[in-house]
Amino acid sequence: MSKIYNLNTDTKVVSKSVVSKRIFDCENAHVDIYAFDEGEELDHEMLFIDSLAFVIDGEAQLEYGEKQMKLGSDEACLIEAKTWRKLKFTKKTKYLLIDFKENVMIDHLDKASVFSLADAVSYESGKIVSKTLVKNENGSMSLLSFDKDQELSTHAAPGDALLIALDGELDLKIADESFHLVKGDSIVLPGKIPHGLKVKDKFKMLLIVTKDKM
Repeated sequence: MSKIYNLNTDTKVVSKSVVSKRIFDCENAHVDIYAFDEGEELDHEMLFIDSLAFVIDGEAQLEYGEKQMKLGSDEACLIEAKTWRKLKFTKKTKYLLIDFKENVMIDHLDKASVFSLADAVSYESGKIVSKTLVKNENGSMSLLSFDKDQELSTHAAPGDALLIALDGELDLKIADESFHLVKGDSIVLPGKIPHGLKVKDKFKMLLIVTKDKM
């Protein structure tokens, strides 16, 4: 049974602690949500795969190689593989980290810079816009925008997918269950289970798909 998990309200900050929860794991990537109390930090580390860091709420100071950057609420940074990074949290912060399990090519996102993830895909009148960021034999990651009154008819995919709402509201149906998603909500779409969606106004999402074997 699918369940909505709000990345902000369902993630609780614990005093003088770092809390983490894995919300999705697939062939391409794993996705973790963190809650940092003010003053907490992640010490210097280097990963050998690319990562997408996304501040849901709060503020993070990022040391990226020789660069110093600040990420505020709704801001993201693509951290390249084999780059030293350190994070300090000057406020209570909810932080999403997508670690790619292999060295994939990431298109359409600036590296080593701070940007709005929601603004990385635009609305187009009367259209659905899809911007593929990662695609290989194991799956894909895409940004999608839906203008008002757009929908995707009922369909099924071979593998699970993680949907993260970045802007607006969405009515979603998975099998016989109905869900209403707003900004900050996430939900897993189970593979091989029919689902469809309808947008009354406008909506943006990040979608991570795994291609399980049929």
